[in-house]
Amino acid sequence: MTTASGPTSRPTSRTQHHRTVKRELTETPHPEWALTMVDSLRPDWSAVLESPLFTETAAGEFPDKAWRRVLLDFFCVVEAFPKYMGVYLAKTTFGQTPGDYLARDWLIGNIRTEALHAQWFADWGVLHGVEYDEIVSHRPCPEVGALCDYLWSISYRGTLAEAFGAVNYAIEGTTGEWTRLVLPAFQKRYGDDSKGLLWLSEHAEYDDAHPREAFELIKITVRDEAEHAKVESATRRSLELFRRAFDASYHRVG
Repeated sequence: MTTASGPTSRPTSRTQHHRTVKRELTETPHPEWALTMVDSLRPDWSAVLESPLFTETAAGEFPDKAWRRVLLDFFCVVEAFPKYMGVYLAKTTFGQTPGDYLARDWLIGNIRTEALHAQWFADWGVLHGVEYDEIVSHRPCPEVGALCDYLWSISYRGTLAEAFGAVNYAIEGTTGEWTRLVLPAFQKRYGDDSKGLLWLSEHAEYDDAHPREAFELIKITVRDEAEHAKVESATRRSLELFRRAFDASYHRVG
């Protein structure tokens, strides 16, 4: 079909367009401030992975009751994850600031990716003997509640770069690693192909694309040198609260 101005171009498909965005977020060399931030955050990152919940499970000492509490307590964070991203998606302005267009499109794509994760997490809980109604109505322990509240807060009051650091880089990044630590123990108990392990296996087996891409988005949306310290602080706080939340759920009685 043609018009007076020439051939009518067909819009790029959503799938192809998202692939283009992902390609544009291929990892690039880190500037000095980013390298310094990664090094500075390494102890806090490692602390999450060294929670006794994960180390005991990986060592074969399966803390059955602790995992039951964790599956109850952390549902609120998993269920809210696409909502956090929806809050800072609203901060984007379609190209008015550097990196803004890429951030907008990446968030839209990843919110869609998160659509089934709450159900998958609930399925994991049911597999481990927790009633579905108990999972979705559970009130988390205070430390998990504090993590959930902080992620809401930084998504609302922080800059795009701070939100990407605290939510996508810190939480998704460490989750990709701790799920790999514990997946073999759950597969041994419930079988490799169990539908109930889909949330765990999906997070353990993907190639860490989301946290890597989130770090690229931090680099291109950070506004000025003064914001570097704020991004580092927001990310560190998220990691600190993540570790405290796991430990509190692990040690809680009942």
